[in-house]
Amino acid sequence: MNIKLKARCAMLRTGNREQKPTQSKTRVVIFLVGLGVLIFSFVSIGQELNQEGWPIPDLRGLAPYSIQVNQVDGVEKIVEKFFTPQGGHVARIRGNGKIFAYVVDQDREPPIDYLLVDPDGLGKFTQKFRSGDFYKIPEWVSH
Repeated sequence: MNIKLKARCAMLRTGNREQKPTQSKTRVVIFLVGLGVLIFSFVSIGQELNQEGWPIPDLRGLAPYSIQVNQVDGVEKIVEKFFTPQGGHVARIRGNGKIFAYVVDQDREPPIDYLLVDPDGLGKFTQKFRSGDFYKIPEWVSH
């Protein structure tokens, strides 16, 4: 009994404290849940979903005034910008030749109005982001 008491005193002096396994597990679970909430909040800020798909801009008959080609995460990203008859502009974004997003700005002044993304390659642009929101090139683009 005297040995246990000495070991406990030594642990307290060095700052090492035993924790009950249930306390440790509870703290880990609370931390992970909190982290998940923060990550979900960060990713979904401003994003709107429409399972039917948002209407995409009609670019028929329009010629791009600018074309930019970049490599992003192993994907050849092509951004074609068009002036619209209503006085705005639209950017069509392709990755490896596949259209995955449209950027819409109705007044040609920063910031953009919104960005539409096809997250799964089905041709439905179901995600809508506001200016300044973070988005990633969908995985299906690189396959």
